[in-house]
This record gives sequence, structure tokens and C-alpha cells, in this order.
Amino acid sequence: MSCLKCGTNIQESIPKSYVKCDGCSRPIHATCSELTAADLKCLELRSNTKRRIKYICIECEQGLHQIPKIMSLLTELKNEITQLKEANANPINVVATNNLLSSQAMEEIVNEISERDKRANNLIIFNSMESGISKQEQVDQDTTLVSDIISIVGLTEEVKPVRLGKFDGSKQHRSRPIRVRLSSSNAVHTVIRNAKKIRAVETFSALSVSFDRTPRELNFYKSVKEELNTRRLNGETNLQIKYRNGIPAIVSVPINGAKNNNTITVN
Repeated sequence: MSCLKCGTNIQESIPKSYVKCDGCSRPIHATCSELTAADLKCLELRSNTKRRIKYICIECEQGLHQIPKIMSLLTELKNEITQLKEANANPINVVATNNLLSSQAMEEIVNEISERDKRANNLIIFNSMESGISKQEQVDQDTTLVSDIISIVGLTEEVKPVRLGKFDGSKQHRSRPIRVRLSSSNAVHTVIRNAKKIRAVETFSALSVSFDRTPRELNFYKSVKEELNTRRLNGETNLQIKYRNGIPAIVSVPINGAKNNNTITVN
């Protein structure tokens, strides 16, 4: 039996020298677990079925973080299946379509999660006008712009912004989105949460910031936005789109303007 972190042997005869992940049951040296002495003591007191404190290894923790993404994808797939059922009056064709979706669903989910993970640390900046007469000059200007933006929210990052689309020095004062990769998804969320603070600076008043969303996410958001517009036209008020665990949903906003800090609001 070896430690899941350092790979060296575990001395099973010394129970206090290691702990087991409550998710996958793999062992890790106490010294490799980064747990405090108090944490280790709590884990020793009771079996994992009785104690409320759990130890979860990094791999299992990352797996838990995937659950909201999987739930989001399942919701989207269910909506697609429902729409297909409503649009197709032939029961035989509906069954065949559902079977086809079932066989493809897992592959779609895996591919989508992989793509979202690739984009998780990316930030997109819109409405930044180009003024560089050369490609390198524009890169330098964009680097300064992004560095100034993230410094407003208290972050220090080494950034390498990329303009989406083809550079054309003959076309001045056009706007191509900027994509920049930050050190973590938490850094991206920090910038998004402070969008109003960024726009409060006169130089950045026209800018908007966003997550780097996949085509499926954009299509799903578009459908939610269309539903929001329809409901507003029908007289419903105090409605907004809020992201909970990465999933956009229409919610009623209290008249007093109370906010939930666990959500990101999109008007």
C-alpha cells in the first residue's frame, strides 16, 4: 500500500501515520495530507461512518467540483429531449431519437466538461477599441489594459491577452474581444463579480467582462434570455437571470433589492 501523493510505502502497522480518503479509500501519509494535528486527531476519534469531518483527496475533490457541470449538461439534454418530443408526433421516431441521444449523451458530457475545463481560467473582455498601428503595438496596449483592469480588483497576474479574430492595421477603432488566461477560475470570478467597480473607472466605462463560454453554454443562455424577454413582455416584473453553480436561471428579485452573494446576476 503506497501513499497517493508521494508514492512511498505506507506503514499499516502505524495507523496514526496515515489517513484514508473518504471518497476513494486510498491512503496518504499524514505528513503529505496537509492536515493539522487537530484535524488528524478528529479523524482518529471515530470511524468514517460516524464522524462528520471527512478527508477528501485532491482527485476526489476535483470530481465533486464537476457535479454542477454535469447537472447543467443533464438539464440542457433534458430540455433538448423535451423539445424533440413536442416537435415529433410519431412515437416510433421519438423512441429512436431518445435511444440515439442516450448513446451519445455520455460522450457529449465528457467532451463538454473537457472544453469547459479548458476555458475555466479564461476571461473575455468586450468593447475595447483597437488603436495599435502594428500587431505588436496592439498586444502591448492590450497587456497594459488587462493589467490595469485586474489591478482594480486587487489581483496581480502575468497576462498574455489575445484578440479574437484577425488583426487588420488598416482598420482603426474597431473592437475585437480580448481573451486572457488568468492563474485560476477563482481569479476570473473575482473580476466578474467586480465588473461594476471596473466600469466605475471612466476609461473602462464601456467595457464588459465575461466567462469564456462554450457554444453549448451560449446557446443555453440564449434560450434562457429569450424566455426572460417573453415573460417581461407579458407583464412579469422584477425578473433577472442569475447564475447558480454555473447554470443560468430566471429568478424573481425582491423589490428591496436584496442580493444573494452566491450568485452572479445578468440583466
